[in-house]
Amino acid sequence: MMKLKRKVVWLYYCTIKLMKKLIIPFLSILLISCTNNEKQQTVVAEEKAIETIKSGTKVIELATDPIDNIKQKVAEINTIQLDQKHFEFTCDELTKIDYYYNNGKLVKISIDFGTVGDAYAKEDYYYEEGKLIFKYEFVEGGPACEGCITKNEYRSYILNNKVIKYLKNKDAAACRKCEFTANSKELRLIETMNVAGIKGVLCR
Repeated sequence: MMKLKRKVVWLYYCTIKLMKKLIIPFLSILLISCTNNEKQQTVVAEEKAIETIKSGTKVIELATDPIDNIKQKVAEINTIQLDQKHFEFTCDELTKIDYYYNNGKLVKISIDFGTVGDAYAKEDYYYEEGKLIFKYEFVEGGPACEGCITKNEYRSYILNNKVIKYLKNKDAAACRKCEFTANSKELRLIETMNVAGIKGVLCR
């Protein structure tokens, strides 16, 4: 009888040890599997969040006011270091023109027409990828008046060669020139890189 009890006890302990050996590896595998699954879910969630942010950013960019876009581009052109080509020639008066390039691309043309008659004038044209986006005009003087100097500034915001906003001295006004074509001097000057060609565009 005692021998039988000892065998039963021995079998019990052996069973317990065997179960421990089997259960511990199983639990370890289960724990690792759950951990990896959580990590994968976290990565997927993060990737989805990034995609959502990127998608949202694109929507914001597309919805940006074109006027604000133009202002930002003009401000950037006016602040970065640019390469410059300078030309001088005489039409009615000495005229000075400067071509400005950023990484080899034309981004701005500045023209100082000098004083013609009783008015001094200068103009700046801004470009992006060969397209006119902004035009600034400054005129000082004009019809003579006693003891006065008249100054006027004109700003044209341009999209697809059409003026979408026009300001005179920072106030909204009707545009004097509302559309630009291949024959417009602002666009013809892009293709002209020598004095003779420039004179052909600007001198009348």
